[in-house]
Amino acid sequence: MSVVINTNVDSTKIQNILASSTDKLSQSMQRMSSGLKIVNAKDDAAGTVISARMKVQLNGNEIAQKNVQNGNALLSTVEGNIDVISENVSRIRDLTLQAKNGTYSSEEIKAMDDEVQQRIAEIDRVHSSAKFSSLNLFSTDPTKAGLAKDGATFQVGSDAGANNTITADKSIFQSVQFSAISGLKGFSLTSLAATAPTFAEGKAPENVTGDNNYDKAVRALDNAIDNLSDRKSLIGSAGNRLDSALSTLTTQYENLSSSNSLITDADIAAEASKFTQNQILQQISTSLLAQANSAPSVAMSLV
Repeated sequence: MSVVINTNVDSTKIQNILASSTDKLSQSMQRMSSGLKIVNAKDDAAGTVISARMKVQLNGNEIAQKNVQNGNALLSTVEGNIDVISENVSRIRDLTLQAKNGTYSSEEIKAMDDEVQQRIAEIDRVHSSAKFSSLNLFSTDPTKAGLAKDGATFQVGSDAGANNTITADKSIFQSVQFSAISGLKGFSLTSLAATAPTFAEGKAPENVTGDNNYDKAVRALDNAIDNLSDRKSLIGSAGNRLDSALSTLTTQYENLSSSNSLITDADIAAEASKFTQNQILQQISTSLLAQANSAPSVAMSLV
């Protein structure tokens, strides 16, 4: 090799190697400190785009899981109110059967009826006060906007479309007032022995007198209990479907997280190895660069 002064090829090559190892050393430090494989878009342009889309899906999945949990909470609240109403209707039925027995005086039947009226009032109070946050759970007018008209639709997917929703039937949320579910208006045990009970419009059985009044009332109360039981069945079906959707969402979240991790998360063990390697290369290059820069001085000994 010629001995020259103006062009130090060795120094130039070593400088390039030193710059490369320094850049790689810096990259390894950024990846280890952030825990990310992709710190800048230039690290992996395609991976950046794919990861961004996966993050949108992951965020949507998290919201969908919260939606499912809120949906289950709403259905549980409705079911709890229906349980209270069912208990009261069952007690009214028991008292009606008890009053039908001929061993009680009018005063004793009046005492039973006092409890009946309190339980009817409680049923109607629950109907009016049942809410989930500020949302009324039951409505007497299914033609107006609300749960009784449209049911409850739960968003259970991270994307738009009907396939990502589950609907709880509107019949769950219709009126649970005593007169609405039983067909009985102005129901009173004291009046059953003498006059026919008054039924709601469209649900009136034939008017009868005597003990058959009690029988008709019991059958009407049985219909009320069946109505409430049917609603609980619908609640259970919707709740089971929501649980299934939550299980699917959880599995999807795990798989998406794993896939995104492969794209974006740094392998710290590998990065630590690269860091050590580039650190050694940087130190060696620095030492050799000093020697390469002093090489042209050899020419001075020839003068």
